[in-house]
Amino acid sequence: MSAAWRRRALLLATWAVAWALAFAALHTLLGDGGDDRPAGPPRAAVPGGPAPAGTTPGGADAVELTAALEGTRYSDELTFEVTERQARTAPPPQVRDCRQFASWARRNEAVPVGGEPVHVLTVRAGRSVDVAVHSVVAVPVAEVPQDRERGPRVELTCREAGPTPTVTPDVRKDRGPHVLVPGQAIRLLVDLDAPEPAGLPFPSRTRDYYLRVDLEVDGVTQVRELRDEAGGYFRCCGRITYMGYLAARYEWTLSPTPTLRYCPELRWVDEPPPRVCQARRPG
Repeated sequence: MSAAWRRRALLLATWAVAWALAFAALHTLLGDGGDDRPAGPPRAAVPGGPAPAGTTPGGADAVELTAALEGTRYSDELTFEVTERQARTAPPPQVRDCRQFASWARRNEAVPVGGEPVHVLTVRAGRSVDVAVHSVVAVPVAEVPQDRERGPRVELTCREAGPTPTVTPDVRKDRGPHVLVPGQAIRLLVDLDAPEPAGLPFPSRTRDYYLRVDLEVDGVTQVRELRDEAGGYFRCCGRITYMGYLAARYEWTLSPTPTLRYCPELRWVDEPPPRVCQARRPG
């Protein structure tokens, strides 16, 4: 190889190395320069896609939901199935109205009488929110056996001293949508929906159950599972009155002082006889 050829090859190699080093330096400068620019605004969520980190549209913090067993369908008043001994037991002094009486009775294993339970949902907004309830389904957990060894079963109810509406004025019957502001709470009276199109809203006989509520919060569907106020299962529904037979009944009036009235059972073939009730001493 001649000296001229060696000089030419060395020149080409030197030029190639210099070009590679210049390209690497330029690439590094462009990459570092991006870090000095101010950060842009966060990207908006793509419709139908996941929300950006740190946002919870329709999250559980937006709406607090609780449920209470209000009564049974087609009943004018909340009536319980209990043993006769329990029916004659005076409620404690702190029970001063029929709502408190109902809570006390349920804690002592009283079962609402009727065909289907009716509930009141309390919806409390944690922020400005649109909310609608789509369905309320009872999910049975277990059948409750009747303990007949504890004595005959009777009906128990509470009567206010004066006339009261069947539904309190602050309870609404429409499921929404409702527009709520932070801290606002509404109460919704709801019937049960059937879990299947051809099914029944509630099975026969007494059951323990919880509620599965489908609701929509700011356009996002949620499913909540609710238990009673004490964190246990709901329990419903008793039945001790049939065609030709009306069970004995105890009625408590709490104000101004607790008084008890007793209505004996009735049996008939064609037409029920008039019912005659009388005062009864508790205990």
